Formats: sequence, structure tokens, C-alpha cells
Amino acid sequence: MNKVLELKNISRTYYIREAPIRVFENININIDKKEKLALVGPSGCGKTSLLNIAGLLERPNKGEVLLNGLEIEWISDKKMSEYRKKNIGFVFQFNNLLSDFTVIENVALPLIIDGYSRKESIKRANDLLTQVGLSNRAGNYPNQVSGGEQQRVAIARALVNNPSLIIADEPTGNLDQKTAMNIVELFNKLVDEFDCSLFLATHNIEIANLQDNVLNMEGLN
Repeated sequence: MNKVLELKNISRTYYIREAPIRVFENININIDKKEKLALVGPSGCGKTSLLNIAGLLERPNKGEVLLNGLEIEWISDKKMSEYRKKNIGFVFQFNNLLSDFTVIENVALPLIIDGYSRKESIKRANDLLTQVGLSNRAGNYPNQVSGGEQQRVAIARALVNNPSLIIADEPTGNLDQKTAMNIVELFNKLVDEFDCSLFLATHNIEIANLQDNVLNMEGLN
């Protein structure tokens, strides 16, 4: 299989008042095309830091990141933004929807920022809202829909650029168990339909076990 993501000997250390705090060291992870990988472990073990590195939001102290076979060069914020726009979609625990924009505008915004026409962006956004069962909510604002619906909007937004990799950090952390399972089942279905890979961090073992593979952060260090 083609590897979508390769993390090679990744290490992350933070410094507080010049005192080093090692988060993890020499981690190796490969994610193949269409593979869904869950990352589990207790709070504070470094799951978010590792996902941020995989999503090119944070630079490792040591190691290499390869995306679709291309070794990432941590050159500039602009270059990293281009890598992310072309390759990665994000879904977070706090969905980061913009409160002043409607549901459909939130989904369309990444395309508009990327230079697509508003008409084309809105059409694509509407197609995705239909796929997540929210076409009837397109004109609503985020505070007018439920928490589960907000995460479905966030999933649609993550897929709007046809990414090869979705990074999801505790995407159901604020939802009740029933809603969480419904969201993840939809999420997994769409990931398969869009031929993309998924790197997901979760505390929920039931959700982790729905993925192709599960890695325990404590076993990686």
C-alpha cells in the first residue's frame, strides 16, 4: 500500500524556564492509504502533540515527517499552510466553527480562502452537508444546531478540500456516548468514501476499536 503518513524517529521536548520536559522520543508511525488509525492513552501523554506534528501544526525537535512520500521541509508558515491545505483536513474536540458564519459558509470557507469562486464553494459545501445529513441546516448558525450537528459540520468542512489525511483530536469528547458513536460511524463511512486516511486520538476505547488499528501512546515511548 502507499503510505500517506510516515513519522520517523519523532521526538518532542518542551522547555519551561530552560528546563526540558520530554513528551515522547523516537516514535515511528506509518499510516497507509485508506487506513484508519486510533491513538489512545491517558491525558498528558502527548497525543495532541503527536497529532499536531502529523498535521504539520507543530515541528518536532527531532525526526522526519513524510506526507504522501514527500519529506516535509519546515521552511515557512506559508509553505506549511500550503502543505496542509492540499493534503490534510482537521476535526477537533472543540469544533472551531465560526459563529458569525452560517453552517454552509463554515464548510465552504476553506475553498473560498483557497481561491475558488463563492458559487463553486457553496455548491461543494452543500453536497457535503447532504452527505452528513444537514442540508436542511445550511442556513443556520452554529449556535442554532446541536453539538452532534456541529461536529457533522466540522467533518464536512474537513473533507471539503478532498484531503488525503484527516487528523481528528478527540472529535467526540464533548458528546454523549450515543451521539459519539453515531458521529464516528458516519465519520468512518465518509473517510472510506473519500479514499482518505484517518489519524484519530480518543479516550473512548469503543471508538478506537472501530478503527483499523489502535496504538497505545504509552507503548510507543
